[in-house]
Amino acid sequence: MTNDTQSAPHTISVSLEGAKSAALSFDGTLFWLTRSNVTDSKDTRDPSKAFTCIPLDLILDCSFVEDSDGGSLYVRLLAPPSQQASPLFPFAKVKSRASAVVDTEHTLPKVADRSSLSAKERSERLLAHLEGACQKLRLLKIEARVASGEKARDWVAELLAKAYCGLKPYRRLKVLVNPVGGPGKARQLFQQRVRPILEAAGCKLDVQVTERVQHGLQIAKELKIEDYDAILLVSGDGLAHEILNGFAQRPDAAKALKLPMVPIPAGSGNGLCVNLLGPEQGFNLALASLNAIKGQPMPLDICTVTQPKGKARARSSRYGGGTAEAVAAPSSSQDDPVALSGAPELPYDQYYSFLSQGIGLMADVDLGTEHLRALGDTRFVLGYLSGVISNTECPVDIDVKLGERGTKNKKVMREKVKTFNETGQWEDEDGSGTHENGEVSASTLRHGAVTEALYVGEAQSSPPLLSGVDPSWPHTILSPTQPPSQDPPSGSWCRLPHSISTLYAGKIPFVARDLMQFPYALPGDGTVDIALQLHEGGRAGKLRAINGAETGSVVYDRAVLYLKVEAYRVTPRLAQGDARLKKGGLVSIDGEHRPYAPFQVEVAGLQARTLSLFGRFNVREVPQPAAPTQ
Repeated sequence: MTNDTQSAPHTISVSLEGAKSAALSFDGTLFWLTRSNVTDSKDTRDPSKAFTCIPLDLILDCSFVEDSDGGSLYVRLLAPPSQQASPLFPFAKVKSRASAVVDTEHTLPKVADRSSLSAKERSERLLAHLEGACQKLRLLKIEARVASGEKARDWVAELLAKAYCGLKPYRRLKVLVNPVGGPGKARQLFQQRVRPILEAAGCKLDVQVTERVQHGLQIAKELKIEDYDAILLVSGDGLAHEILNGFAQRPDAAKALKLPMVPIPAGSGNGLCVNLLGPEQGFNLALASLNAIKGQPMPLDICTVTQPKGKARARSSRYGGGTAEAVAAPSSSQDDPVALSGAPELPYDQYYSFLSQGIGLMADVDLGTEHLRALGDTRFVLGYLSGVISNTECPVDIDVKLGERGTKNKKVMREKVKTFNETGQWEDEDGSGTHENGEVSASTLRHGAVTEALYVGEAQSSPPLLSGVDPSWPHTILSPTQPPSQDPPSGSWCRLPHSISTLYAGKIPFVARDLMQFPYALPGDGTVDIALQLHEGGRAGKLRAINGAETGSVVYDRAVLYLKVEAYRVTPRLAQGDARLKKGGLVSIDGEHRPYAPFQVEVAGLQARTLSLFGRFNVREVPQPAAPTQ
């Protein structure tokens, strides 16, 4: 059964493998390969006769080479396996994937031509197919003979126009491969599973393998960005951190940061990829490759981090550097390759973060398990269980500034996420779209640096206090009589008086495939999300957090506080190297070691870019759960 509201099909008869008759056809939404000599146009869209059927989004490239006998037609596409397996009845006749694709198409609003839809509408239709019959994709190459060259040329031109809908094909991609990221299989994964798809789409590749720690940062500082449409990172999230900071150090930082960073999952956590593609598809190399080919630029807030100069720092264990260890303090920002250079007289180092910042249990989980990288994201579960057993307090002072955009009301957060997801946030490919934060120089700090005093006068010894309790969700282990009784103004700095086990802050919902720590994070809302695990919750509270980790409901736990802020500062009460601290004290910025010293974070005026197939994080909205029984 076909959808008669669709546009008339464009069909061309071909021969496959020298003699087999077939038909290639497409209409306004779907592409078909029918292995039979069909004459009726409806037969070309009959699922029972189709070898494959896919949405036009999955067409990568099409070309025609004319010769004296007609010519050769080449179509490159991503397609699901031809048959849908039945685990209960493996030998029974099962519905073809083509039928399943058609069934999904019939559940969607009827349209004659997808090119008449908005980018948001097209993305939602693609998502429906990816969650249906097209969950698993493989590269399919069709090589066929045709008799009519003129008809074939017109057919090819129209198919490409419908497949790309105004997007630029044949992108120029700088590809960086981190051979030691995560399980250490990035080079193999790229060569065998990613590169063939990119080349099938006609992308122009400039491939470089990173050789040492901070090599990505150096590449980003020297890259001729005008030569590329995007930079692909075949790695985990650590390489993206280097590229981000390398771009930020350039004199043309605002321009460089507009070059989209596109993750290809080859690390342990792959947080950015999981958010762009969804937790179920976050490790899907074919879909990540499609995002590099057809994703549209999406602005992404980044955070500025400042720390005092003259502190010990830590060495990464990547590239055979051994376990984390304290080393001599850099004498200037030039000695620390991540810190912004050009201002040696400043008393602080400055760098950028796009993923997360952590201290306490979550930093111990992230950095204290680097020796288990071969286990992939399983290492984080093992590290967390170790932290549950030790049940250690994180001795820090936490100061925050909510600002105009911040809030501790999760009802407000849910409404903002819903509104954002209804529209998405894309830019034109030339970067001419708009975003919320006005662009400034890389060194601009709107809320000051970590070395500046937050309070004056009596407030220095007794700063104003802010309760982290959500007024829309008062279910907490904190006593209702605990101060403060009234919050200070949102535009001022104030201190959170609560004892915690960990502080974890970030800009993207999933920090790993099985941890949705920041369910209400948005790519460009001008705030950073903070989750605080209250030490008073004990081991039971930490164990409960495991149950709600992948759904995002953990932020409603009685032992968790969750708020959005424009800036925050963390000041450890113990010095680095104290025997009470794991490995002498760990601070994680985007999964990288930073000094165990005060750090201040704010949402930067600059924004980075990534590519997105959906114009938003592909994350389901998290509703408010039922109130817990007492």
